[in-house]
Amino acid sequence: MLTSTSNPTVKHLVKMRDNRARRRAGRVLVDGWRETQRAIESGLDPIGIYLVAGRDDATPTDQETAHPQSDAERFVTESAARALVDVSPTVMQKIAYGQSERGVVAEFAAPQWGLSELRLPDSGLVLVLDQIEKPGNIGAAFRCADAAGADAVILCPAAADRFNPNAIRNSLGAVFSVPSATADERDAKAWLAEHSYRIGAARVESSRPLWQADLTGRLALVIGSEAHGLGDRWQSDGDVTVDAIRIPMAGNVDSLNASVSAAVLLYEAKRQRQVAGTN
Repeated sequence: MLTSTSNPTVKHLVKMRDNRARRRAGRVLVDGWRETQRAIESGLDPIGIYLVAGRDDATPTDQETAHPQSDAERFVTESAARALVDVSPTVMQKIAYGQSERGVVAEFAAPQWGLSELRLPDSGLVLVLDQIEKPGNIGAAFRCADAAGADAVILCPAAADRFNPNAIRNSLGAVFSVPSATADERDAKAWLAEHSYRIGAARVESSRPLWQADLTGRLALVIGSEAHGLGDRWQSDGDVTVDAIRIPMAGNVDSLNASVSAAVLLYEAKRQRQVAGTN
């Protein structure tokens, strides 16, 4: 059992809480039983899974740790028994993210998920997040993609961090369950064109409301940052056609939160596909 905060493993985990150091080391830290389960189910191999010794008698800090025999905990402890490491409550508080620990911290090698690994259905629906930097928005968009049945999420540029702790937490682990890839805009457009995807870019200046756009078939929906939108990015060129669509806004504000925009677009696409009998 790890009891000292000076232990080399504990120091390593604390260091991995620095996003730059974590990315440089090629690691992912996951907090929470449900999120850890989804990481394992996605194929990630745990390096270590750290949980409080005698946790059945511990005072719960949130709803998840109040039910130590949850399905998620049972799955994790049974499927990754070799990686389990008991730690003291003091160590857990040291290695956990934020002010309240969530029962478990798991370390994984970061997966190398790129465009070439995506395997999508014939009428695939893809969400493209362009220059969205806030990890919370990235996570919430993944959560919407999972709920609406999107087949993949592509993040541009390649530096976008879907494995930031806030992204993982806000996605409820959907960053692991929804297929995804990071790529630069040029590579993403080329990949979509190669696989015969139509591209719809959300732009407030567009004259076409989303209800008038065809959102069936192979389709990629692109959402830009809340601060700057898509700007000059994701325009049609000689090789790729990009259709601009907008979400009608009836009030005084001219934009929605990025994840809310994702939900509106994806659910309208879902509705159209169900009406057309293709989803």
